[in-house]
Amino acid sequence: MRESMVCIGQIGEEPYCFQETGVCVFSYEEMVYYLSEHMICYLYTLPDEELLYYIRDQLGLEKLSRQLSRFRDPAKDQMKYFSTLFREGNYFTEDEIRQILDEYRKLKNMPYPVQCKWKGDMFLNANRASMAIYYYKEALRQNTMDSAETGAVYHNMGIAKARLFRYHDADVDFVKAYQYAGDEESLFCYYCINVFVEGLAQAKEELRSFKVSDLLLESFENRFDAMNDEFGFSGLAASHKKIDYLMLNGREEDGMNARKKLVRELQKEFRQELETEDNLYSTNLPAKNVFPI
Repeated sequence: MRESMVCIGQIGEEPYCFQETGVCVFSYEEMVYYLSEHMICYLYTLPDEELLYYIRDQLGLEKLSRQLSRFRDPAKDQMKYFSTLFREGNYFTEDEIRQILDEYRKLKNMPYPVQCKWKGDMFLNANRASMAIYYYKEALRQNTMDSAETGAVYHNMGIAKARLFRYHDADVDFVKAYQYAGDEESLFCYYCINVFVEGLAQAKEELRSFKVSDLLLESFENRFDAMNDEFGFSGLAASHKKIDYLMLNGREEDGMNARKKLVRELQKEFRQELETEDNLYSTNLPAKNVFPI
């Protein structure tokens, strides 16, 4: 977690890892703060029972663990579980607890597709692209959103797929996003992917097929150039410069091989996410225990 936090209770010797995001916590204060920010994950379920064991064994809160165990029955009111948890350590004030629970109640009353979209956004922000895609697809399956909402889902799903190196699929989603919502940001993302995959000249031609103005095309080019300049200071810049050099000096095959090698190296960093997506693709169910401690 990025915020500074004063922890006055017992600190766990081992972390507890929340499966949905992979975030690890060591204290009661970190735990309740995390839960208060991720209530959308618990609209239809509660945190795993392992959390009760962690509260008892690592945080020394045996009484709280027993109290929470009584509210794990699906027939019980989930609000009681969270109100009991949040009141234990005096981390939140009563007003803050009421506000958190009011927001939780509002989330539960939101239309199901909107819940799925927001949950997908949460996973995307946590760099869990495969889980984000699952919930975006679930939102689209309901077929009850308006054009703007549908476009926003397709746009964010395109971002998630691009992070998993599924560039063609991401292209399709960005086009659909633009068709539904007319947001030029989706068109810019489509342009960027085509520059990366097909090259600048082909990307321009693809963009012209949407009958965009020369002014918009110029603004996209300037924006991409600014991003490229910023990228020049990153660790990957040298590898890309080598690829560009090979491609521009008659060594296209060497350049393509260098690009494939770079992509393979990048994919290693995302291997866990790619494997998670394979699991979701084959089972059509959210993967469980895919982010172990």
